[in-house]
Amino acid sequence: MSFRSYLILMTLASLAAWSAWVVVLNAIDPTQSGWLGFFLFYVTFAIALFGTLSLLGIAVRLWKKQAALPARITLKAFRQALLFTALFVVSLLLFSQGWFRWWTMLLVLCIVGFIELAFASTQHSFEHKKDPEPT
Repeated sequence: MSFRSYLILMTLASLAAWSAWVVVLNAIDPTQSGWLGFFLFYVTFAIALFGTLSLLGIAVRLWKKQAALPARITLKAFRQALLFTALFVVSLLLFSQGWFRWWTMLLVLCIVGFIELAFASTQHSFEHKKDPEPT
């Protein structure tokens, strides 16, 4: 799959996910639907937000660094969009359950930060590792 076709497919999928979220938002009554309504709300919202953040991350990275490989840009944007989506959806879930406090959000932010730090440090060590010089 080419980079251009990936961007087109991801854009169409994101638009479809936002459309599905709007349908869920307008058509499903949360008092009558039970857990299925909440599940559909969070899943469609997460997919739509993930696609949008991924596309925005790719666009910003392409605008800032035009010499980088599109595959590396896409992978980094994909990973960070996934983490931001998880952060946002967990925040919404905590808020809906009444557990949204400053210390719970600080804990969630620290977990997400450590995950990103682990990925960034392993990627950094792989990129800068040189082959040993023969003696």
